[in-house]
Amino acid sequence: MKSPLKYLALFALLLTVPFAVAQSPSPQAEAPKISISEPQLKQFANAYRSIVMLSREYAPKLKAAADIKEAEALNKEAQGKMVAAIEKAGLSKSKYQEIASSIKSNPALLEKVNKILQQSHSPKPQ
Repeated sequence: MKSPLKYLALFALLLTVPFAVAQSPSPQAEAPKISISEPQLKQFANAYRSIVMLSREYAPKLKAAADIKEAEALNKEAQGKMVAAIEKAGLSKSKYQEIASSIKSNPALLEKVNKILQQSHSPKPQ
């Protein structure tokens, strides 16, 4: 019965990414309107791309973890790298989360970020 624990850890890792492209905005959870510049959106897109790559890297490691302690250690390591990726992109963790919240409730911002992601699509295949 170790498997459900592994998937809980994997789920916890994926929850560290508050931005979901496929998620539709929630009418009751409208984020306050904040000013987000084009450079900040590009920074966000770069951080998001790095986080997705880290998630893909760590998902199989978490799935293969021998026990919950190993999974928790991997999860902590991945989260640290994700925060580092956000900071490397030029944002604080709180600013990243603020932008992510705004994107969830603002389809126009979501569209802008998707365009940025498509324009600077990495040539590296999955």
